[in-house]
Amino acid sequence: MPEPLISVQDKLQMHFQRIAEILRANVDMSVHAQMNVEWALTPLVAGLVGEGCEYIERNRRLGVPVAPMVPLQQGLWAWLGYQEEWDEERPNRNIRRFSFRSASMTIHFGLRGDLFKPQMFRAEWAGWARWDGSDYSFQASDAAHPHWQFDALDSLLDDDVAERAAILRDLLLKGVETPVRDFRPQMAGTEIRDVITTQKLSRIHFASAAAWWKLPPLNGHAHCPSDATDVETWLRYCLAYLKPELERLQAG
Repeated sequence: MPEPLISVQDKLQMHFQRIAEILRANVDMSVHAQMNVEWALTPLVAGLVGEGCEYIERNRRLGVPVAPMVPLQQGLWAWLGYQEEWDEERPNRNIRRFSFRSASMTIHFGLRGDLFKPQMFRAEWAGWARWDGSDYSFQASDAAHPHWQFDALDSLLDDDVAERAAILRDLLLKGVETPVRDFRPQMAGTEIRDVITTQKLSRIHFASAAAWWKLPPLNGHAHCPSDATDVETWLRYCLAYLKPELERLQAG
């Protein structure tokens, strides 16, 4: 059974300082990245802020700061967002204690000074936490932790395309339910594409730490950090891997 990662406030403050150093080392030199910590929130929320960041509309959230990370083509940049959540635990001799809930790194594409920076994908690590408010567990049943999630289809989907696709899906379902039909609905290539592009790939957790070729119990795909250093190391190496991958887009 995993153990929750629990930290007192003083150590957590030092952790956020080290996270800020990792972020500064991986974003554009013009950005003075810091971690803003909302200690009064439940759960506690800490996120990337700083001079040189821009506020954008993230999927399902407004006003999220992101930092320019890697220049792409035609003035586009890959932008980085980062956030952690920690649950407050019962006090231990009046010392505030927090248990790790999640860390999330998001990548957006967009121009400087432009609000439209769609969220393309993210890396998340949801820990062994009280997701249902009582018992500790992993989030999302048998999902992988940490994992990647891909948001580009959702982020770039137009409302009218989603509406058309819903109508087409209804037609297809009716066709499946009818045992005998003289014909099936004829769909144009653009209509088929609409149905495909409305699939919610962002719901899929793509494992990023699963050694499935090993024998049990080493072949698991759900892991939790044992200390704050694990989270820092995960972020550092995620960014170290991701930067050269994003730079591939510079060549077209």
